[in-house]
Amino acid sequence: MQCSSAPKGSLYFELFGVPVLIKPSSWIVLALLGGGLGISNGTDVSNVLIFVVSGMLCLLVHEFGHALAGRSLGSGAPVIEIAGLGGATYTPYPPQTRRGYFLMVLAGPLASLILGMVGGFIMGLLHLGNPIAGIVFSLCAPLGLSMPEWVTMPFYEALQADAISPFLGNCYMTLFIICVYWSIFNLLPIFPLDGGKLLGTILDNYRIASIVGLVASAILCLLSLRFGLWFTTLLMGYLAVINWQYLRSFRKE
Repeated sequence: MQCSSAPKGSLYFELFGVPVLIKPSSWIVLALLGGGLGISNGTDVSNVLIFVVSGMLCLLVHEFGHALAGRSLGSGAPVIEIAGLGGATYTPYPPQTRRGYFLMVLAGPLASLILGMVGGFIMGLLHLGNPIAGIVFSLCAPLGLSMPEWVTMPFYEALQADAISPFLGNCYMTLFIICVYWSIFNLLPIFPLDGGKLLGTILDNYRIASIVGLVASAILCLLSLRFGLWFTTLLMGYLAVINWQYLRSFRKE
């Protein structure tokens, strides 16, 4: 990939020797997911910008997890492309062993999850006086899990004492939420998500994995429709179609 070949409006750069191409559609999708259609004041603009920056950072770290792990496992020179709802890492050839491919795929969601933990560590170190409390908070708060008092009290005391400004608090929480949920979502056993690839690798049978992905995405689509989650309904419906196409292609082999 060369800078001169990048589509108009795209951002191109190299980091750690890995070419990265970010297409305009990714910024647009992140802005819409962050509430871009409901902007009415300066606070809304700030919230959307925080979401876009946090989301892009999470996507990049996720794809670099794949890229650097793959390169270390002998997959050749990787290329990263961020577009639309997510990103993709292209390598000349994947690792030749099931273990190597499994590790390369798993490295993506692990990298984005670690990013959330690093954010928690920084928050804990700078504002709570306890880096471990920050890490626990970053992993548990997005999922609504109960936390011990030694974790929650320093956070709320820091807020009340203005040790964490509302802006910084928003930055931390947005990063935590995106990193945790993105990592969990990516591990669902549905193609083309990382979880579907991991399941196919574990079973050494991508046809069965595509059946699992089709059933899982269809169930989640119906549940989303039942609860009026229209975006999730469309997303899961789209993934169901992809898994159906995967299943048909495997049947033809």
